[in-house]
Amino acid sequence: MKKIIISLILVLGFAIICKAQPSLNDYKYVIVEKQFHFQNEANEYNLNSLTRYLFKKNGFKPILEGEIYPDDLKSDYCLALISEITAKGAFKTRVTIVLRDCDNNIVFQTEGVTKEKYFDKVYKIGIQKAMEGFNAVNYFYEPKKTNSTKDELRSTDISNQNNKNDVEKLIAENKELKVKEEILVVKVEETEKTPLIDSETVVALKEDENYFIAKSITNGFELINSKSNKVEFIIRNASIPNVFIIINKNGIIYKKENQWIREYIVGDKTVIETLDIRF
Repeated sequence: MKKIIISLILVLGFAIICKAQPSLNDYKYVIVEKQFHFQNEANEYNLNSLTRYLFKKNGFKPILEGEIYPDDLKSDYCLALISEITAKGAFKTRVTIVLRDCDNNIVFQTEGVTKEKYFDKVYKIGIQKAMEGFNAVNYFYEPKKTNSTKDELRSTDISNQNNKNDVEKLIAENKELKVKEEILVVKVEETEKTPLIDSETVVALKEDENYFIAKSITNGFELINSKSNKVEFIIRNASIPNVFIIINKNGIIYKKENQWIREYIVGDKTVIETLDIRF
């Protein structure tokens, strides 16, 4: 009888633990480190740009450490997972990706192993192999119902308050109308002078019509500027189709919706620009 009771307790305890186990789908964002512990400088070998791209490819909304957070993340930091990438080993390098929640609990962990010896390749290959662990997860963000209920209650409270103070607000709006018109004029003038910049990325639009001629080299290409006739980019093949690592400059180049995109980091901003590459 005692054995049966103990077994029931263990089963119930295990069931409770499994039920409380958080899911990747509960989280909307992933914070990517600017510099991993094995790097000598931020984004060395373009590893952080590559990691950000691979998280985005798996459906997450990656945010580079130090970038401005979206409004919903500012109000609820627990919407994000914090990624941590470590690398260990001598003859074999084991790259581990750990995702932790806002309470530092491990939500997901995946590993990639490679025998590559060259430093400029070993971490890239290890990260790419570790990222394959997300393929079986089929991640998609599911907002929690509790948050939705709170938002609806908050919206109802605001609506009721607006009904009570409707007359007062109309009077206040009429008084502030002239001030708003003056502010609007100033803002329009400033907007004409200053381009709009997204808090997360800077999209670089190229007005000139120059293009790049791809010249095949070992494990990659040289991209020759059609105007200057000089090599502007040296790119190497990644293990992912239509993704290249830029060797002589910062960032990566990948194909999206029949357009070639260069993505790189400048300070705390991620810059995205389109390139006309002709292979």
